[in-house]
Amino acid sequence: MPNIKLLEAQWLSDVKQAVAFAEKSFGEDVVSTRNALYALWLTVDQSPGSIRDLFRQFKEEDLAKAAEDITAKELFTNLPLVVGSVAERTKLLYALAVRIRALEAALHEISGDEPIRHENQCLATYGEAEAFILLRKPRNRTAATKQSFRRRGLVSSRVFPRLIKGYRVRFLLPDDPRGRKRAAARQALSFGAGLFENMKFDVGHDTDGFFIRDVSIPGQLATIRDHIAVASSSECHGIVYPELTITRDTLLQIRDAIGTGEWKCDLSVLVAGSRHEEIEKQRFNICSILSGYGEEIAQHRKLLQYSDGDQVESIQLGDELQILILPDAIFAFGICLDFCNTSEDPPYADLDVDYVLVPSCGNERTMSGHVRRSAEYMDKQKTRTFVVQQFYSERATGDVPLGYVLARCDDLTIQVKDLEKRNPGRFTIFEDTLHMDYWNEHPY
Repeated sequence: MPNIKLLEAQWLSDVKQAVAFAEKSFGEDVVSTRNALYALWLTVDQSPGSIRDLFRQFKEEDLAKAAEDITAKELFTNLPLVVGSVAERTKLLYALAVRIRALEAALHEISGDEPIRHENQCLATYGEAEAFILLRKPRNRTAATKQSFRRRGLVSSRVFPRLIKGYRVRFLLPDDPRGRKRAAARQALSFGAGLFENMKFDVGHDTDGFFIRDVSIPGQLATIRDHIAVASSSECHGIVYPELTITRDTLLQIRDAIGTGEWKCDLSVLVAGSRHEEIEKQRFNICSILSGYGEEIAQHRKLLQYSDGDQVESIQLGDELQILILPDAIFAFGICLDFCNTSEDPPYADLDVDYVLVPSCGNERTMSGHVRRSAEYMDKQKTRTFVVQQFYSERATGDVPLGYVLARCDDLTIQVKDLEKRNPGRFTIFEDTLHMDYWNEHPY
């Protein structure tokens, strides 16, 4: 059992060390100011929960005014460096919170308007810890009294630890003129969800379990072409396709058709389902992320291995978390079990993104896990979720849906039955605005 007094004493030592580092670093240039901010932010973020939770009682208007009024000379002086009582710990935490806000404002002021083309442009270091500090306000939340430190420690920036639960965080920073145009127009975010009819898997087996050799979907390329045309004419940001529905050959044909201009495409991103593919004699479950010009900008490799007790997915596991930064929103990606596994602790709660996009394949139970996880992440950081799941079950009989589409944009209760999609002649588009969330279904 932890000794609370020892934890508090250790935290006080950590605070003194971080403040000394920040004082030495602050003001030299953008990088050193970013490092100073990160040192203080990390020290609060890693404080004992009993201390960090005191942040909820700070009034937002008090924090904002105190941060605006504090001078550069006062930033690292007169901190109440004692933690003997709740009142003393609260006072120290408040002083740190004000200085974090002031350093954030200073960083914004000196950073300028240069576009970020590489993740190293926002890298911060403190000791052995590294993180990216992205000067982008969250799309789906604003700082308010009673919120936690993670929700409002920073008000117009986000911190992405470079390593989360052992996974390397990697920024994707494609040039997206379409996204810039939408952002300038304050256009609502919308995504298409593509499902397929009459899908059949060619399942193989080896000593490590099962894998998908091929998938058969009648008229699949024509269906995808029409989906992209409808999504483009509807001014969608992109489309998400389900897990294991797009093979490598199909992916290459999609890229070629978009890249040559054969297909109409005005999207910013296409999440091209996933596939089982061997790379250097190792098989992975891979989701390719394409730009709206057909370029493969990243691959997300599934982080967790499917098993139902009888069958095991014959794959090696990925070790990266891809973060797509577009002009008007920030996205993370997961493949099915990466997100819906409620038995383990996936890394998405520690990713301050606007949306998680999830290709999935499975049954009602799979989607139930997605619903629970989406509610959790909505509650923690207002992260919204978009899951596109093809229905698949070897034991299914009777009337089954094509799949499910989940768009979590609030904390209302969601019933899995209401997420079923059955009409093969309709393409589902989700539009997310500040005032309403609704579904439109377009024939194609």
